[in-house]
Amino acid sequence: MLSSVMTQSPSPGVFSFVDWARAHDEHDPQRYDALSSFMLLAMVSHCGMLIGRDVELGRMAATVLLPAYVLSAVVGLSSRSMRPYCLALSLAMTTWWLVLAWPNFANHLFLEWSVLLFLVLSQRDPELGMKAARWMIVIVLFHSGLQKMVMGQYFNGAFLAFNTATIQNFSDFMGLVLSGDEFARIREMAGKPGTGPYAVSDPLFVVMSNLVWIGEMSLGPLLLFKKTRKFAVAAAIALIVSIELGARELIFGCLFGALLAGFYPRKNALAIWPVLAGVQLLAMFAFHLFPQLRLN
Repeated sequence: MLSSVMTQSPSPGVFSFVDWARAHDEHDPQRYDALSSFMLLAMVSHCGMLIGRDVELGRMAATVLLPAYVLSAVVGLSSRSMRPYCLALSLAMTTWWLVLAWPNFANHLFLEWSVLLFLVLSQRDPELGMKAARWMIVIVLFHSGLQKMVMGQYFNGAFLAFNTATIQNFSDFMGLVLSGDEFARIREMAGKPGTGPYAVSDPLFVVMSNLVWIGEMSLGPLLLFKKTRKFAVAAAIALIVSIELGARELIFGCLFGALLAGFYPRKNALAIWPVLAGVQLLAMFAFHLFPQLRLN
């Protein structure tokens, strides 16, 4: 009887104010399954985009990594009993990818590796895995905003201005925001040594730049509390969408969207995983068929 009571009433702990950190959630096993399915396909899409970009890694992706990811996805999605082994294989391949590419890899590859690690380690306790994934998203959001604030390149829009000058994706979008003269000045500098300053006086551009780090630092903590969580999830998704209008990082955007869906209280929150996985797969094919779209 005592053990039963203790099981139903866990000790509060340091983070007892966070309801999902201490409470039982009957829908987390379904969320775990959905996230596992998404990640198996997500790695196929991300690896597929690697082919053709880097000569050495691209060859390795085409001959070893991508076949392993495809095998994991096909077997893992068709056989639930084999899914744990498929997740472990995807984790092993992603670990190898990180080692081969170190330190020149996108941050979202490390995020994918972390999610796969949590999924593999928590196969016997899906609730623990989902709680770990939620904590990771809170930390990633807050730290991303804190890093931008400390760096100081967002206050006057310097980071976005430099990207506008050097990256066509940002240029296409920011050309709709900046005035003609300001946009022409930034593009003319083109990131060449000795050019600058990359400070922008356009009010809307500066506001957009500062909203990025302010939003990230604010939304992370707001995800912790039940009363603010739905708003924080919706706002975080809106923030990611707005960032992707310039960056066009659909692989990362869909990944973060799937992880944010794990915060939503209803069990069908991750029912969107086939849509997000489909967008990633389409982005992979579009990357090779229509390079002028400059997706990544």
